[in-house]
Amino acid sequence: MRTLIFAALLASTTLQAKVLVTVDGTPVTSEQLEQTLRSSPFATQYPGLDADEQAVLRRDLLQRLVQAEVLYQEARRLGLEQDETVRRDVAEFETGLLAQKYLQYLRDRIEIPAPKQAEWRRRLGTDLDALAAVRSVYVADRYRQAKATTLDRLRQRYGDLPETELLARGAREAGIDVSAQVAGFRRERLIQRLLERKEKEWIPDQSVLRDYYQRHPEIGRVPERRHVGQIVVADRDTAWALRRRILQGESLFRLAKQYSIDPYGRQHAGDMGWLPEGSAMPAIEAALATLKDGEISEVIETPKGFHLVTIIERKPGEQKPFAAIGDRVRRALLLERMPAWLAEVTARHRIVWTAADQASR
Repeated sequence: MRTLIFAALLASTTLQAKVLVTVDGTPVTSEQLEQTLRSSPFATQYPGLDADEQAVLRRDLLQRLVQAEVLYQEARRLGLEQDETVRRDVAEFETGLLAQKYLQYLRDRIEIPAPKQAEWRRRLGTDLDALAAVRSVYVADRYRQAKATTLDRLRQRYGDLPETELLARGAREAGIDVSAQVAGFRRERLIQRLLERKEKEWIPDQSVLRDYYQRHPEIGRVPERRHVGQIVVADRDTAWALRRRILQGESLFRLAKQYSIDPYGRQHAGDMGWLPEGSAMPAIEAALATLKDGEISEVIETPKGFHLVTIIERKPGEQKPFAAIGDRVRRALLLERMPAWLAEVTARHRIVWTAADQASR
């Protein structure tokens, strides 16, 4: 759920750049906005957008950055930096990251002696794949030796600690700094913890979700799906003439390919695919609701023209039980309650937009 709502809320360190807005005195900068844009799913599409579309996207991402900062400040206000779960998770993240960096440090220090490389070139010539393979085997072998030797040394110094903890201590000895990454993780974890606590407050047990489902049964409703055929023409007389021809045995689909003014329908010979109940225009939906499979509708008028429709086959709808859609019910409840709570949280914090940015809000 947190991923669903806050996937674009990215934590960034404050860089020297133009300040766009401050939250409780903490700046959100143009550089943070650019970083967020570059890492967003829209990054590859951005250059192809027109100026207005780019402005809308940037404004949305900036609002999300501000919202993330508000949630971070709220988590700090509530003292969640001292929360045992947060402290444990941050410590585990730091230890794991240090261990990972130290292993890479050990691998990066492996050098292949020049005589060994010369020997390989004499033996393998210009076979680049073979040369790459022997280098890889050599580095992997030396890396295993270096790791084993290093762990033995660290155990002698620090005792029989878990391997990850030993490697983390080795990283600290080597001066490896992961403070920026840890700060970013801590920030993200504080926001997550705030949301976890709010979710627990709203949903203390499954009975809350079951009650919500009883009040909103539409959450579990799977609509009927219909495989629809259609012809659309420009005038009523043509539609009635085509209907008579179909009733006399001609194929709706062959006629749609020849006469339909709907580009999709003409291209697909009137086969509109599977449509869920409620997805068509109201007049067409009303006709489909009364049709039997294979029956041709009366002429239906809409702003797009005069239609004849038929149902080729259908898949009945159903009402899914709570047990099958508990997660969907949870998401629905959270999405319902989240906006009001976010507004309440935002009101507790001082947000100041720069004068230059007022027009983009």
